[in-house]
Amino acid sequence: MFGIAQKIQRTCAVAVAVTLLAGCSSLSDQPVKSETVAASVYERNLLLSEIENHIPNRTSPEDSVAMASRYVDQWIREQVMIHQAERRLPDGDTDFSRELEAYRNALLLHAYKDRYVNERLETSVSDEEAVSYYERNKASFILTDYSVRVLFVSAPASMDEQMDEMREAMASLDSSRFLSMERWCVENGATFSLADDIWWTLGELTKEIPLELYRAETQIARRRPIEFEAEERIHLVRFLEHALKNDVAPFEAVRNQVDELILHQRRKKLLMDLEENLLVAAWSEGAVQRAEKGEALRPMPSP
Repeated sequence: MFGIAQKIQRTCAVAVAVTLLAGCSSLSDQPVKSETVAASVYERNLLLSEIENHIPNRTSPEDSVAMASRYVDQWIREQVMIHQAERRLPDGDTDFSRELEAYRNALLLHAYKDRYVNERLETSVSDEEAVSYYERNKASFILTDYSVRVLFVSAPASMDEQMDEMREAMASLDSSRFLSMERWCVENGATFSLADDIWWTLGELTKEIPLELYRAETQIARRRPIEFEAEERIHLVRFLEHALKNDVAPFEAVRNQVDELILHQRRKKLLMDLEENLLVAAWSEGAVQRAEKGEALRPMPSP
């Protein structure tokens, strides 16, 4: 009911904008039997419904009027330029039939392939398949940055006295307390990551925590909690595991990437099989002819 009311409100607002742009209460003195025309340039018409389609739902009446006005102004400018281009360009320069056909074919193939794959692709990847792919392709997973499993909390410095439980849990790695820690972080505007199965690159981590890493390999190898204050916040960090730059990434760090690569291979095979099967069928049906060298094809009979 709310959506219908908003649609009516939006349509009315657009209609008001069109009326204001036209400078009269109606675009025609005759009863409107077809769709309402909002603007006309060299016998090309812009319909009210086209403007409505370009205004998002839930747009206020005031914003709808402003957006409609801008859209009509831009449409008029564009149509004036198109009319001039059609008049001044030689006929050969205005024939885009090949380009339009190529563009249509590309859109058609993309839509069909997407639907075909989406209806048939098996999207689950087992642990065994993922590990097997990873082991066969380790050279594809060389790290370009240090990678770490890490827990961290970054809270306003004013919360210092409330963070003792946080320090204890971080020191003992008592995961049973992490849920309450996460709740505390959300309630107090703290940035945090308390999931011990997430791998970060150092580049990603330092965007969240202003770590000063002078000897990165040594510092990320420490397993004791680190606490420091910077930018008016208290930062608690504990590294759990690390992998060095130029080493093979740990499997867990690239699992999502492995899954995507496997799915990409499946998509590629589905489409290759589809093309091959359709091609064989077309040849067997006599729907394909190919001229031999030095010979021309005879016209195929009309269906």
